[in-house]
Amino acid sequence: MVIDVETAQSYDHIVEIAAVEVLGNTISPRSLVRRIKPRSAMSRFCYAVHSISLEDLQSEPYFEHVIPDLVEFVGDATIVAHNYTYEYNTLKREFERAAHPVYPRERFSCTMTMARRLGLPGKLRQACSQIGISVTHLRNEHDALNDALLAAHLFLKLNRN
Repeated sequence: MVIDVETAQSYDHIVEIAAVEVLGNTISPRSLVRRIKPRSAMSRFCYAVHSISLEDLQSEPYFEHVIPDLVEFVGDATIVAHNYTYEYNTLKREFERAAHPVYPRERFSCTMTMARRLGLPGKLRQACSQIGISVTHLRNEHDALNDALLAAHLFLKLNRN
């Protein structure tokens, strides 16, 4: 399972989460994408990354209401993320605020670490471009689903090498 989050603050307050399923050597058509109303202001830096405004999120649920869907979707799968420290710490804070058990760190695998071992850049889009995964169709702003899909493609490509 590959996860990506976009946040309102660095390492905190998820505004969008996506998970895509990887089965064997393929990306499944199953995915989970949720926008989330944060309990914080939006930092200028984070807004510049994803262009999701607080106004866009007014009718969205808070994270604690998304947890059941996320936990069910992820199941007991290994969780892959690019720069897993970011996703892990962000999810940890959200789960703790909701008084929900946190995913153990040992469940996470990091495509950034895998990429760097092969001399690829740490940035997801740069690593993907360098290894032959197209990013030209993406807008400049990030979104959780496209970043999760890129990380899934990177994970599969790195595991083939």
